[in-house]
Amino acid sequence: MKSLHALLFNALCLAPLHAADIPPHPRLLVTEADWGKLPARMAAQPEIAAVIEVCKARADATLKAPNLTYELKGRRMLSVSREAVKRVLDLSTAWKVTGDRRYLDRCRSEMLSLCAFADWHPSHHLDTAEMQTAIAIGYDWLHADLSAADRRMISDALLEKGLKTTLANKRAVKTRNNWNQVCNGGMVLSAVALLDIEPELALAAIDEARANIPIALKDGYPPDGAYGEGVGYWAYGTLYSILTAEALRTAKLPGAGIAEHPGFLESGAFVALAYGNTGLMFNYGDNGENKRGASAAIAWMSRENRSAAIWGAFGKGFLEMDPKRAEGFLALAAFWIPDPKELKDKDLPLHFVGTGHSPIAMHRTGFGQKDLFLGIKAGKAKVNHGQMDAGSFVLDLMGQRWVSDLGHQEYHSLEKTGMNLFSMKRDSQRWTVFRLNQTSHNTLTYNSQPHDIYGAAKIISSSGPPANETLLDMAAPLGLPEGASAIRSFVIHGDSAVTVTDTVKGLKPGDTIDWHMMTRAEVERSDKGYSLSLGGEKLMLEIASPQERDRSARAADPPPSDFDKENPGFTRINLRLQAGANGECRITAVFKSAD
Repeated sequence: MKSLHALLFNALCLAPLHAADIPPHPRLLVTEADWGKLPARMAAQPEIAAVIEVCKARADATLKAPNLTYELKGRRMLSVSREAVKRVLDLSTAWKVTGDRRYLDRCRSEMLSLCAFADWHPSHHLDTAEMQTAIAIGYDWLHADLSAADRRMISDALLEKGLKTTLANKRAVKTRNNWNQVCNGGMVLSAVALLDIEPELALAAIDEARANIPIALKDGYPPDGAYGEGVGYWAYGTLYSILTAEALRTAKLPGAGIAEHPGFLESGAFVALAYGNTGLMFNYGDNGENKRGASAAIAWMSRENRSAAIWGAFGKGFLEMDPKRAEGFLALAAFWIPDPKELKDKDLPLHFVGTGHSPIAMHRTGFGQKDLFLGIKAGKAKVNHGQMDAGSFVLDLMGQRWVSDLGHQEYHSLEKTGMNLFSMKRDSQRWTVFRLNQTSHNTLTYNSQPHDIYGAAKIISSSGPPANETLLDMAAPLGLPEGASAIRSFVIHGDSAVTVTDTVKGLKPGDTIDWHMMTRAEVERSDKGYSLSLGGEKLMLEIASPQERDRSARAADPPPSDFDKENPGFTRINLRLQAGANGECRITAVFKSAD
């Protein structure tokens, strides 16, 4: 039997919606009251003023550019949809703040042009979801400034090419990954914008989204907040879940349980921790090695968690934004940036263990730029946006990233060769891509074979100061023989040294283990290993194994295949070990300051 709470909730959702119950436009994410408060908030907080300044600068650039056109890049129109989001938010914000009609006229022209497209490319439904997000926001925010004819054309397109199209795509809205978050988010924003035109259909769409949203939340956010697809995809999926929650709030409709889901709000701290002390992302999976920057999602997370620590990690970035690199949804940060007086003082931990689909461990000696950061990846390759990076790690010290992950390769560059990039089968072409298989990661290879995509590296134990140690069980991803074992140990010594020890037992005589590592540093052979030089600093890598048969330090370019992305400036260090009669291989690598 359903609980009383559930029955009341359903009754509220399904009750007839009267015109008097629908908040007036603008009701989507930002209300008229929010716009009214913005000038005072801009004057009080330089970060908010900086956001508006960047949006206005980008709007000025858009005034000089032609309208967007229907253009596919491979199987996607996503770049057009994302540019539409940026342009509509920037132009409408500039109009609202300055009253300069050039911004309004151009936003109107852009939206009418987008609405005249034959469709919003529903075959790759993220394209449709993001386009309807742009149009829904523009229609709602500029509703009073548009003619009746303009409103009719825009609302018709939003209804037919957006809301109805997504509502009919049961597969896209029921996935377990970021597609669920983005497609349901676009559908909810369209529904809220169209509440006064199609109330029954809008409520049905919102109800459908409420039923689907928990699928992705449960799959993506463990209670500790370590989003399963990594930090870059956190920014994408989480933002659309935030848009959904905020759209329902500003429309005064029942929520979807997003902020209440265990791990959702906690993911804000996870992201703050997952940027190393260099400001570079711990970029496991299909994520690039991006720098920490300003984002609307981080502003919202800081506000909702009332977290001085999260805001402290990102707030400065709002004052140092590059308009060409700032995200498309930046305008929303102006309304979500927290009031410093409402934030609580709470330090982020030096040690963090994340569970879920992609288990990780992170260690720090402090939060200063020169302090040590160690990010360790466990888990397996066969997860959404997974790579063969089990056992891999990144290392920051002395303000430099010494051990790096190359990051993902742009999808279209591989798909245009005919590759089925997102097939996750054992023999998929995906695993022939250098940046995706284990040979480009800071991990191990057994007998020159790719990792077992179903085999998961497990975190045996992980502890913070004073031990500062993490142990991984690597046997499964390496695909070792039955009864064999592989333990990878990470130990931090003091403030400036890390020892990585690999112990593999139960091998057959003659079996090989390769130890590989990627670095941007200049590499010179030394008596005990290698001397690394980067950014005016030096780090010693002392590395040794009784079973060593060969070692090399070679440029990562040219990559193995013509379809592989080049890796300028990277060097790949490799040691090959060969098991003897006792079937063991052991290697110890010590990273320490040259001082």
